[in-house]
Amino acid sequence: MSKRHVPSDNCLICKGEQEIVVGIKERGPYERMHDYTRVLFCAACDVGELRSFSYDDFVVFGEEDDTMVWSSILVTEDVDRLRSAFACPVPLDHQCKCAQHVRGYDSSVKANKTLLPEYGPARHSPAGRSTVTIALVEGLVEFR
Repeated sequence: MSKRHVPSDNCLICKGEQEIVVGIKERGPYERMHDYTRVLFCAACDVGELRSFSYDDFVVFGEEDDTMVWSSILVTEDVDRLRSAFACPVPLDHQCKCAQHVRGYDSSVKANKTLLPEYGPARHSPAGRSTVTIALVEGLVEFR
């Protein structure tokens, strides 16, 4: 994987380092493919983020970008609720297949996220970004 395809968990607003709160799912990194979904928190901006990253070097030219990032804002209260209610003893384990990680992934796919441009100032702007919230359903956290 070339240097430009290495994912960054830096805040899309201030570009500072973010904490990984929950590692929902990850494949790779492999030489030609890497994707993940995780929840991040930027203490400097006091904002959380549901982020999905995808790098796929198998795409046909012009079909889609080889690197794509979808993002949605989580308010601090929802990040706090996620920390306390995520029903898995290893929330950072992207490879975990427990019911909570599966529900987290399934609901994150359905959650409204904004596809961010790969380059330019719009990538680092909260304007127009979608928001998600946390719901506890039958003892498991869901993104909505």
